[in-house]
Amino acid sequence: MIPISAEPIVHLKSLCLTAAIFAFGTAPAQAAVVTTYTSTQVPVAICDTCTVTSTLTVDSHGRILDVDALLDITHSYDADLVLRLSHGATTVLLANRQGGSGGANYTGTVFDDQADIGIDAGYAYAPYTGSFRPEEALAAFIGQDIFGDWTLTVTDSEAGDAGTIDAWGISAAVPEPASLALVGLGLLGLAARRRRKA
Repeated sequence: MIPISAEPIVHLKSLCLTAAIFAFGTAPAQAAVVTTYTSTQVPVAICDTCTVTSTLTVDSHGRILDVDALLDITHSYDADLVLRLSHGATTVLLANRQGGSGGANYTGTVFDDQADIGIDAGYAYAPYTGSFRPEEALAAFIGQDIFGDWTLTVTDSEAGDAGTIDAWGISAAVPEPASLALVGLGLLGLAARRRRKA
């Protein structure tokens, strides 16, 4: 299960990004803050043949470098479900009626563009515990401000089964403020070097 907390969970990791070229002609490693936000608007009942939503609000700012979606859903027939994640004007299809014949639940499911297995792969089976590539890339959110509402939309497309959104959230990487300052210094150094050559 995804831990439900009103406070975001923060840790640091290093991302190798070509953000600036220093005077020595090398690209620096840019550190990123990776924060996991979980919705407190749960549980949400998934009624038969209807669409339900759950929202989480991010109150901090930062340009998205990477984002994953985290889900725990109880449903007796996953192949009824269409899952979408929205932020601002962007909506990404996570899974469209996957689960095969009789597959149930999403348990500790992580939608990650870098996962080895696609959620729509013929050898991916419910309850989809672990990491899977979504049907549409979450990279659609890269470059956006993380601030604001994120919405998980679940559509139950067939009668006969119901369920619950038990927990969900996002894990997003944004530049570490100190890292941005170093990138700025690198750009200034490059400009000064060019002026000296001129």
